[in-house]
Amino acid sequence: MKMTCNIFRFDPDSGATARYDTYVLDSEPTETVLDALIKIHRHLDPTLSFRFACGVVKCGECAIRVNGSPCLACKKIIEPEMKIDPLPNLPLIKDLAIDRRKAFDQVLKLLPGPTGLAEIRERWQSVDPGTADRHVQLTRCYECLMCQSACPVRADLPERFVGPLGLLWLAQASLDPGNEAAVRQCAESAWDMCAKCAICSDVCPCSEKILDLALDTLKKETKNENH
Repeated sequence: MKMTCNIFRFDPDSGATARYDTYVLDSEPTETVLDALIKIHRHLDPTLSFRFACGVVKCGECAIRVNGSPCLACKKIIEPEMKIDPLPNLPLIKDLAIDRRKAFDQVLKLLPGPTGLAEIRERWQSVDPGTADRHVQLTRCYECLMCQSACPVRADLPERFVGPLGLLWLAQASLDPGNEAAVRQCAESAWDMCAKCAICSDVCPCSEKILDLALDTLKKETKNENH
């Protein structure tokens, strides 16, 4: 089948304005968007920048938007005509490639310091099995950043709100028996800022519904703190 890809192109260091380049190629109906991007890069335009790693739906590196909807390129089946963009509201390196390290750092700077988070995963031998199971569920995140990109509160308040990924990390932190007061305080503030709109959960590719679980965990923790 013939496929037309209109792909967002922008290099912040070039001084040029953003544009869309159009590529037409032959593809099989079962191919993924990642297959198409690799084919374009190898045979049509080696300057196209995008991210991917293993292609087994765990790394989250290949998250993009196709025809306005966020997706993992390695799982999204191609369509006859596609408009392909990077995830919005996130730092851009070039074309479709998001600066993941910078995006994570933006969240971490709003969270408590090392004593609140860095040591959290070292103390899980002492928790009860139910809490440990919930923590395991909360760590199944792909870290694809689609939730961060789609969050309307994060888009409006990037310097104040940790976003869905930050809420998830805080939910993990809140289950730690050695948790510090600063973590609880940050979790309560983030919970209050969250719009509870469920957009993050709708775009999350994880079948575990971990963002719903994270919000439920924080809701219980903030109620416990207030009583």
